[in-house]
Amino acid sequence: DTSRRGAAMFACTAPQRSHSIHTPRCASRPRARADLTVARAVEHKPSVVVIGAGVLGLTCALTLAERDKYDITVIAEKFSPDTTSDVAAAFWYPFLVRPKERADAWALQSYSWFVELRAREGGERCGVEMRRCRELLKTADATVPGWASGIEYFAELSKDDVPASYVGGFEFDVPVVEMPKFLPWLVDACKSRGVTFERRKLDRVEDAHAPLVINCAGLGARDMFDDDEIVPIRGQVVYIKQDCDVGMFDDSSATDLAYLIPRSDVTVLGGTAQVGSFDIQPSAEDEEDIIRKCQRLWPELDRSLIVGTRVGLRPSRSTVRLELDDKVYGDTRVVHCVGHGGAGVTLARGSALEVADIVDRILARAA
Repeated sequence: DTSRRGAAMFACTAPQRSHSIHTPRCASRPRARADLTVARAVEHKPSVVVIGAGVLGLTCALTLAERDKYDITVIAEKFSPDTTSDVAAAFWYPFLVRPKERADAWALQSYSWFVELRAREGGERCGVEMRRCRELLKTADATVPGWASGIEYFAELSKDDVPASYVGGFEFDVPVVEMPKFLPWLVDACKSRGVTFERRKLDRVEDAHAPLVINCAGLGARDMFDDDEIVPIRGQVVYIKQDCDVGMFDDSSATDLAYLIPRSDVTVLGGTAQVGSFDIQPSAEDEEDIIRKCQRLWPELDRSLIVGTRVGLRPSRSTVRLELDDKVYGDTRVVHCVGHGGAGVTLARGSALEVADIVDRILARAA
């Protein structure tokens, strides 16, 4: 299943000014009342709150802002450098995510966006670079992924092209997104289009005080929306000041996951995929295991050049939840955009475009 392959694993500045939105006192009301609230908002720019300041939340905010129809606020308890997105190795590849068909479509939309961003903004500014990567296969039964025809370069590798323990693989050029650059770029792009930011924890979606809310809360959606399907997949990465030149990964086994992602500052070594673990403390045992696995792919790896390790909790779900919630929370309608697992960066723009289309349809009906 190519939707489980790859290693697209793993900021926002302090808020500039508070932007609160007044709505009538929250209570249990029928959907008609919520739609009336939205309709009244259409008289001015409708208020939309995005919950979450990771890559999905910021991309949704920017995509909505680009349509120049909405008054947008991002509310989050955590901002960079403390989000899961900050830990992302972040190279383009659908990983730990379903449904496959929708994920592939979102991924290709995001691929095109990243390519365009790099051409327009420059890699040094926005953090997007194109890198050659190789997926290594231990069995000969893997099929060419459905998205392969939608990217600029994709080729199959023979046994002669890969290390001795592998039977073949795929080679492709894809965006590698350096999150220490990309997240600040997203924030600046949002601010340039009038998006405002609030740093606070929301215990209830009604506390956002907006007729429309976009749920990009990641693991926080478990409690806020009683969504027990969202579970963490713990990922630990190691940073090394050594250039591996070509990205490589082997995800044939969740317990033996290995990848090398080259960036301009470091190479990111990974990884782990520990389902259900909420432990955000780096593990020396996991670090040693990651190094061992990566040396198998990259014998030239020099341990003396390792400079750090971090942990992130991927917010995974049996399938991505991207839809308008049937339930009305007081006067608030909610569009969910959660459960992207290890593919948040890979699917960000495609998901955000679908979210924006849903918001457009809601407000068109309300008008």
